[in-house]
Amino acid sequence: MSDIQPLSQEYHVFDPERREITVLVVHPPKRRYWLHALLFLATIFTTLCIGAHMQDTFNRNLGLFTDDLDYWPWQWALQDWHRLKMGLPFSLSLLGILTAHELGHYVYCVRHRVLATLPFFIPAPTLIGTLGAFIRIKSPIKSRADLFDIGIAGPIAGFVVAVPVMLYGLLASKLLTGDAAVAAASSDPAKASMLLGFPLIFKLAHWIMAAMGSHAAVAQAPVSALYLHPMAMAAWAGMLATSLNLLPGGQLDGGHIIFAVNPRLHRPVSMLSILVLLLLSWYFWAGWLLWAMVLRFTGSRHPDVPLLPPLDAKRRVLAVFALLMLALTLIPAPFGEQGLRKILSDYRAQRQQQQQQENRH
Repeated sequence: MSDIQPLSQEYHVFDPERREITVLVVHPPKRRYWLHALLFLATIFTTLCIGAHMQDTFNRNLGLFTDDLDYWPWQWALQDWHRLKMGLPFSLSLLGILTAHELGHYVYCVRHRVLATLPFFIPAPTLIGTLGAFIRIKSPIKSRADLFDIGIAGPIAGFVVAVPVMLYGLLASKLLTGDAAVAAASSDPAKASMLLGFPLIFKLAHWIMAAMGSHAAVAQAPVSALYLHPMAMAAWAGMLATSLNLLPGGQLDGGHIIFAVNPRLHRPVSMLSILVLLLLSWYFWAGWLLWAMVLRFTGSRHPDVPLLPPLDAKRRVLAVFALLMLALTLIPAPFGEQGLRKILSDYRAQRQQQQQQENRH
């Protein structure tokens, strides 16, 4: 795709409700190709390191969260550069999903003549080696239809790539053995607390493969009883990122979709989403509290887009598909039961145990 932009773009934005035309002249952003390339290369490196260690633990039939697992294996990976080759399946899969998502936004920005930056990738010492990617929109969006197209294109593109990655990764996964299998089957929260939670689409894949009589491990046992192949882990991370972006509120993709469908619903739906996230943070995962704060600080703001004309019927159908994607990819407890309620309960139990030990002495 050509990245040549005019020296400036003039926007005549007409709002029928306000009965006025706003003329804006926007100069295209200066392309810092070196920065985009540097961040992308750094993210390739960090995801290769994480992916190499994931592949190594997968080959040795180790669970994701074991006592001897190094969550940030930079030194281990650099001791032998050949180890980085093992990280290719995870790195290429994850970056493929993230790139598809961001290019979905960018392509529709170009189609609707909205100035936007190329994707910024964020390398980081996280469990997947990155904090994702984003683009920045630098000019007004001229209609609700344009806003809808730009907002939904990213999640759809990422989801379309993530589904085949998920299927291949699940087919390549193996049944848990030994202590890992015991922990997966245990009802003891202490043993199962660090097991991954899975979105509905992973469980649907298991049900479909089991119904088809597949001989793969994923058809013989639920996904919670599998050693996940690194590609399946990349799909898991991609599905989680898709659901986070589709949260209906604020400046997230889901917030743009809600505003495009009905601008008056944007604020109340954002507030309702905050309430739901607070409940999820209490019962399932404390990290939802951070996303509730994100929506709280961005929930009342939105780009100034003309309210008319309304969205057409085809785009409203796509909005329903966005809701379906959210339902399929949302993971209430990504890392087992780690809600605020459990954290506080564990803290109180630990304090009581310490006090009892002190009293004995």
